[in-house]
Amino acid sequence: MAYKRWIAGLTGMLLAVLGACSPNPKPESKQQDYQETKQMIVDVLHSQEGKKAFQELLKEPDFRNEIIIQDQEFEQVFQKLLTDPKMSKQLETVLAKTEVASNFAKVTQKEQAQLSKQLMKDPEYQKMMMDLWKDPEYTKQQLQLMKSQDYRKQTMKVMEEALDNPMFKEKFSKLMEEAMKKQQQGESGGQKQEGGGQEQQQGEQQS
Repeated sequence: MAYKRWIAGLTGMLLAVLGACSPNPKPESKQQDYQETKQMIVDVLHSQEGKKAFQELLKEPDFRNEIIIQDQEFEQVFQKLLTDPKMSKQLETVLAKTEVASNFAKVTQKEQAQLSKQLMKDPEYQKMMMDLWKDPEYTKQQLQLMKSQDYRKQTMKVMEEALDNPMFKEKFSKLMEEAMKKQQQGESGGQKQEGGGQEQQQGEQQS
């Protein structure tokens, strides 16, 4: 991996410096040298010079191409990790942490939205959701969630963001106008029926 080779080169350089300072290292000092080297590498990576060198390295086409290849390898490793039964419990434990779950949700937000759209078109998924909504326990949990302060704040935020969207605002206005017209038509129809009933009643009394 290019990044590892870069670290290896940096390590080699630092080891050369250490070797020059200690021409005859003793066996008992190897562990200490390793810790010192490790700390030195960390310090260099956090220094302005180290960050600048790494940024310049990222600009090189060959390095970036190799990173893309390594990304494919990472994808394969990640898939194996997800399908490994031994790792499932560890993943559940990690994702149970609020901060980790929140960061994971933010990173995969677009992918989750796309997946949700695809699932909504799936008949099997639709049936499963219908069965879930019929479950009294699930409905109870959803109602409790809707009553929470955090849920209400998030809902208000989503509504405010939606109303800031011109297209949504236009559609929302049209829907409100149609609803008002239907309500007015219903009220006028009710008044006509009421008036007709009164006239019929008066006619019966006169007769």
